[in-house]
Amino acid sequence: MKHLATKLALTALTLTGVSACNPHGRNTTKLQYMPDMADNPTVKTQESYLNPPDGSVTINAILYPESPAQAEQELRNPFGEGPQVSQDVRTNGKLMFDTYCAVCHGLDGKGKSLLGDAYPVPIPDITRPELVARKDGYFFLQISNGGNMMPSYAHAISPHERWQLITYLRTLQSPQPK
Repeated sequence: MKHLATKLALTALTLTGVSACNPHGRNTTKLQYMPDMADNPTVKTQESYLNPPDGSVTINAILYPESPAQAEQELRNPFGEGPQVSQDVRTNGKLMFDTYCAVCHGLDGKGKSLLGDAYPVPIPDITRPELVARKDGYFFLQISNGGNMMPSYAHAISPHERWQLITYLRTLQSPQPK
């Protein structure tokens, strides 16, 4: 009986030693009884876990017009124009303008940057007559896609907020009583 216990103990030690050795190298996947979360498939930073098929469009995608002229024809401000626009819309638009636009275009939109002379190119005065004549869709596309030196703000400002911003921009572009 004593020899049987010794044989069982030696067999157990041998099996443990053999299972600990990995003859195929260190990079092979080991079988686990209960794998933990660290062993799940990983995704690199800024990558989607499951990329959609090429040429597909998500069901909640916003398809923007290709050109500013097309945007002026197709896109309409849901808040309307003129005095019928609520004060809340203008207030939220001012907040968006002050947050994202005033740094470069100035608080009055005249292109007098808060950056001063640090900016390498002249910043457009968005109260110029040729920009006042543009329709709201033009500004929506510019904010969404960006311009020459202007970055796209589509990632930071929702479409709803962009329309509010444009509504406030129109108040800057209208002649102010003196």
